[in-house]
Amino acid sequence: MPRHLFWECLHLDHATAIRANISRQNYSVCPRYWYVDAVFKCSRCSENFCFTAAEQKRWYEELGFYVDSYAKNCQDCRRDERKRKELRQIYDHEIEVTLQSKDIEAKKRLASLIDEMCSFEAVLPQKIHENRRVLGRQIDRSKNQCDG
Repeated sequence: MPRHLFWECLHLDHATAIRANISRQNYSVCPRYWYVDAVFKCSRCSENFCFTAAEQKRWYEELGFYVDSYAKNCQDCRRDERKRKELRQIYDHEIEVTLQSKDIEAKKRLASLIDEMCSFEAVLPQKIHENRRVLGRQIDRSKNQCDG
């Protein structure tokens, strides 16, 4: 098993080997002939995780990942990253229209989305925080108009 295919790997479990179908892989020089469970340290949370042989088979034969790539984060951190990206895409798509809108429910949803983004990301661009404050003021003004 070429070591460069498991760069930064802490442990390989050869007993878990699954034969690869190299005709379905994306490689330039060296295909992966076998997949084996490999333990890595997550680059985000620093916990050890197993990049399983079955997961590798899916990555390289179904999803078309290049065979020199490997998981650098555990499944929980990868799931969080996908969620963070999804939230950011929704925010980017909706922020301009929502700030100009009179739809208070849309403003509340977007403010809640920004709050959720904060839980996934330690540092957000200052503009997002500014937009959150603007949305908060718009929501408060709406409440005051309804109460008055």
